[in-house]
Amino acid sequence: MELTNYSKNVVLLVLLIVFPFSIAAKSKSPCDFPAVFNFGDSNSDTGGLSAAFGQAGPPAGETYFGAPAGRYCDGRLVIDFIAESLGIPHLSAFLDALGSNFSHGANFATAGSTIRPQNTTLHQSGFSPISLNVQSYEFNDFLHRSQIIRNKGDVFSKLMPKEKHFSQGLYTFDIGQNDLTAGYFNNMSTDQVRAYVPDVIDQFKTVIQGIYSRGGRYFWIHNTGPVGCLPYVLDRLLITAGQVDKAGCASPFNEVAQYFNAKLKESVIQLRKDLPLAALTYVDVYSVKYELIYRANKHVPTQIVGNCNFAAIFNFGDSNSDTGGLSAAFGQAPYPNGETSFHAPAGRFSDGRLLIDFIAEGLDLPYLSAFLDSIGSNFSHGANFATAGSTIRPQNTTMGQSGYSPISLDVQGVQFSDFHTRSQIIRQKGNIFGQLLPKEEDFSQALYTFDIGQNDLTAGYKLNMSTDQVKAYVPDLLFQLSNVIKKVYAKGGRSFWIHNTGPVGCLPYVMDRFMITTAQVDKYGCANPFNEVSKYFNLLLKKSVVQLRKELPLAAFTYVDVYSVKYSLIGHAKKLGFENPFLACCGHGGKYNYNRFIKCGSKKVVNGKEIVIASSCKDPSVRISWDGTHFTEAANKWIFDQIVNGSFSDPPIPLSLACNRVNH
Repeated sequence: MELTNYSKNVVLLVLLIVFPFSIAAKSKSPCDFPAVFNFGDSNSDTGGLSAAFGQAGPPAGETYFGAPAGRYCDGRLVIDFIAESLGIPHLSAFLDALGSNFSHGANFATAGSTIRPQNTTLHQSGFSPISLNVQSYEFNDFLHRSQIIRNKGDVFSKLMPKEKHFSQGLYTFDIGQNDLTAGYFNNMSTDQVRAYVPDVIDQFKTVIQGIYSRGGRYFWIHNTGPVGCLPYVLDRLLITAGQVDKAGCASPFNEVAQYFNAKLKESVIQLRKDLPLAALTYVDVYSVKYELIYRANKHVPTQIVGNCNFAAIFNFGDSNSDTGGLSAAFGQAPYPNGETSFHAPAGRFSDGRLLIDFIAEGLDLPYLSAFLDSIGSNFSHGANFATAGSTIRPQNTTMGQSGYSPISLDVQGVQFSDFHTRSQIIRQKGNIFGQLLPKEEDFSQALYTFDIGQNDLTAGYKLNMSTDQVKAYVPDLLFQLSNVIKKVYAKGGRSFWIHNTGPVGCLPYVMDRFMITTAQVDKYGCANPFNEVSKYFNLLLKKSVVQLRKELPLAAFTYVDVYSVKYSLIGHAKKLGFENPFLACCGHGGKYNYNRFIKCGSKKVVNGKEIVIASSCKDPSVRISWDGTHFTEAANKWIFDQIVNGSFSDPPIPLSLACNRVNH
């Protein structure tokens, strides 16, 4: 019936995909909303209908709250995750007088609500008498009376929002689904339902305009979901075999939902013109929910046991995650590398922090010391075996010849094994060095991160191989990667966070060095052949991860689609506040400010004086490429922000939960 909702896993995935890309672009400051005011139906009702007409009984609420909590779900709703993401407590229902705290906003939604009032009772149809216009009346009353109570200064004033919160708050809307099914339940045809959609949207607009006149400025508006995919609709309404789509959903009802959404989007565009001081965000929840239903097997549920509290990180990789390995062995990456965060060279080929640094921060762990760095290193929270230029399989060239590190992944695996053994011998001695090494149990409780493979692909091209020849050796790369992972598993490793490789064809050094025809350049300016190889590598990597899950049953594997995130960043650079994505910040000359013979920080003696001829740009924070090969700290931070919550992971779980295994 109308009170049906998606389960906790559904709303979590919807939020993870949609919400991180919202409110503030990279170039904007966070809004710091002090309050949220929500309007809607059962998709966002946190207790309104339950307070007025009786509590939603068990097992509703069992997963998160352990008891009924006014929600028609086993746990939290999208609105709960929105509040959490903004650092705000869950919203109290406006109609709930017991234990409610409105200092951070209020929820006017009730299950079964519609935009326009229905001519049936709750008992007759299941639709709530608290339609959207009634919710707006409640809001007006709340705005007025809450300030009267605050002015009294008693204990209740602490439970009310400040007056300024109404202009600074976020106004969220998730309603309309019930308006569509109401017509069908009255035996209307699809054409008849479509005919009244414009009136539904007009009434919706009127409520928005009313809130704007009351000071509301920030609006977050969800479109309606794929109604034709809801079991209660599929069960109740007559559907022929020809009306069932590829996902098993009823096409007529979904088409009405899409029509509603098209009109809603048009209205939001018009409201932006009519309400010039407002910020209106239209959120395509339909597409996310449909994707979830259509590809349900892709979004495999996991057995969540809580935050993993990783004691350490052990990283394997190349320059994308090297925090000082190559610099320790072969000489420091020169200034201006490190200028942004460290204000001095810090072993990283970037102006500041790398993805692995943000991963450490995200897990509340210090930055990783490089295994090869003997000066001031603290390995009590893990170690970094990555070195710039590393490959999965050993190269037959010297570093001087090709630029590839002799510390290939198999060598990193040997280093880890040696570290595992020797660190415990030293710890047992009990001296000061013991405090700088991980405990024995940390190896099984740690997160093992991998970010490697990019250099293996370019290595073939540097040897004048064709794309087909490069693709031909990719299976061997994945075989060798799997072998290293199995050895780490044998040493006790259980939680693996594996990045796929990025879009190699979007790197300035690749586009500068290799022959690329105009026809091979894609819509974003990247070189297609190289990206196709990257995607082929990633396809086989993902298959390898699936196989490893079968072979190593005690391990938790998270495959992270870094490729998609980086490609999106490059393709939408300007929209995200960045400048030319291919122009290196630190370099010298050429189309991309990149010259492979004059690297970032290179110096030259002029008139007896040494000067830097490959210096950095004025503002690295608006650049994506640091030196033609690596990313800036700003780009790395943006990438991390997209992957940390699991939106691009398989299974789709956040970094902090990466110890959880997939249920086979």
